[in-house]
Amino acid sequence: MPGRLFCLGWMLVCLPVHAFDFRDHERIVLIGSTFIEREQRYGYWEAALIAALPEKSLTVRNLGWSGDTVWGEARAGFDSPAEGYKRLVDHVREEKPTLIIVGYGTNEAFDGSSGLPRFREQLNRLLDDLSATNARFILLSPIHLVPFPGVPAPDDINASMDRYTDVIRETAERRNALFLDLRDWAKSPSEPLTENVMHLSERGYQQTAGRFLQALGLPAMSPLEEDRMKTLRRLVVQKNELYFHRWRPQNVTYLFGFRKHEQGQNAREIAEFDPLIAAKEREIERCKQLKD
Repeated sequence: MPGRLFCLGWMLVCLPVHAFDFRDHERIVLIGSTFIEREQRYGYWEAALIAALPEKSLTVRNLGWSGDTVWGEARAGFDSPAEGYKRLVDHVREEKPTLIIVGYGTNEAFDGSSGLPRFREQLNRLLDDLSATNARFILLSPIHLVPFPGVPAPDDINASMDRYTDVIRETAERRNALFLDLRDWAKSPSEPLTENVMHLSERGYQQTAGRFLQALGLPAMSPLEEDRMKTLRRLVVQKNELYFHRWRPQNVTYLFGFRKHEQGQNAREIAEFDPLIAAKEREIERCKQLKD
């Protein structure tokens, strides 16, 4: 069956025949640095994925952390990087994923060629440690920085990202995982898609949502009208915010850390987010099943 045009409200894409094999009751966990974390704020990619697979039950958990690396360094808090890495692995395992989307390499690329062996080794260690979940993997490349008026051309760092992308691609091939090359996704001849040269803006996530679907080769589907898509995305963003407060409470040091002797008695309230998240996911399910 040939690909067909799919209107996502803001752009048209032609979906190819061969699709990634999404399963029913898929539990998708996203890990990575700023690019991954910021997607939960806007929800365009997640909403597009859910809308494109209305017959599938998908649970999506975004565990992205700005500034993070394959060593889990940003997650360390007041502890050692080794503890940050342990938190990363433990949390992914707790979510019982069937599919893990991995978006690292941006921050690591600033180490240049000398950092490549360490990155390759640690990326494989991370995937090995997460393989205990029996989840499949989708590996994402970094996104190139884009030239911006008044800012030095990012040619050197983009060249470094190319070398790190080669490592990610080779790793995906060896593990029979899907690799998505995102390097040129921030480029646009008509409008900037980043806020600060390197981070996608809300418009950036919006404009690349259709490309994300196309890269996954999703099956053809009925067009969705824009108002309904807005409702679905709004629910996804609300769910993501609830989940964010569930796993990254703002006062985590007082609730679970070395100052829990002061407010640790309130830690039990964190679990009260669970029914709120479940209720929001039921709303998402109802929204995506509505007929055009």
